[in-house]
Amino acid sequence: IVQEWLQHPEPPQALRRRGTRARNRMVSANLRLVVMVCRRYQNRISSLQLDVLDLIQAGNLGLIRAVERYDPSRGYRLSTFAFWWIDQSARRCISELGRAIRLPTQMIQLAFRAQRLQATSPERLSLGGVAERLGQDETRVATALRTLELCSTASLDRSLDGLENGATLLDGIPDPHTPEASDDYAWLHQQLRDLEPIDQQLLQLRFGSSEGHTLAETAQVLGLNKNQVQNAERRSLRRLRRHLTPMLHPLPSPCRAGG
Repeated sequence: IVQEWLQHPEPPQALRRRGTRARNRMVSANLRLVVMVCRRYQNRISSLQLDVLDLIQAGNLGLIRAVERYDPSRGYRLSTFAFWWIDQSARRCISELGRAIRLPTQMIQLAFRAQRLQATSPERLSLGGVAERLGQDETRVATALRTLELCSTASLDRSLDGLENGATLLDGIPDPHTPEASDDYAWLHQQLRDLEPIDQQLLQLRFGSSEGHTLAETAQVLGLNKNQVQNAERRSLRRLRRHLTPMLHPLPSPCRAGG
């Protein structure tokens, strides 16, 4: 009756009512099949934060399309025919709604086909070779692969080392409110600028880089001998220490005696 109603060019009102009732009865009788198919993706949708009711609703739409296309004269059961349509609708729903950035289904499928072809090919395929085997334009394939790569998202709570309590992606993102090293040591740089130019140059040569200069190298640059450099270094550090000690270890303020 459903096929007769849908294939009739101008169905009469009575045929339309009978066809609608028959379709609704067939859909209602197979709703448990939709739930059974959607349960297969329960773990997958939980990781994608997708509501199971949305998936069941998509499966119901697939069931309706299956009922409208079902031809009993072919000899197979409706549940067998509808299984594929329900599964396809569920997969499409996961593909469209299971991403933070929604992409066209055709683009996702093209990108997945290209990736699968590259992974299973015994020889390394160029982008042009992949497009030729898929019967697609090279620019279209490149756009699909690039779009899928750029729109891939990851949870900030994902572990970096595979351990449950290990470092996560969030731990690798710097806090914009954390003061930089240059801000932390600005007071020290100011004290260095207050020294004599020769002392500043000496300390810069000795401690201004990770490697630093030896006494002999510093003496050669400054035109002094090693003893003079060593004495000047001690004098410069002593002066710097004298200025920094009150800042690093301030004396406690005297308490006022209560009257």
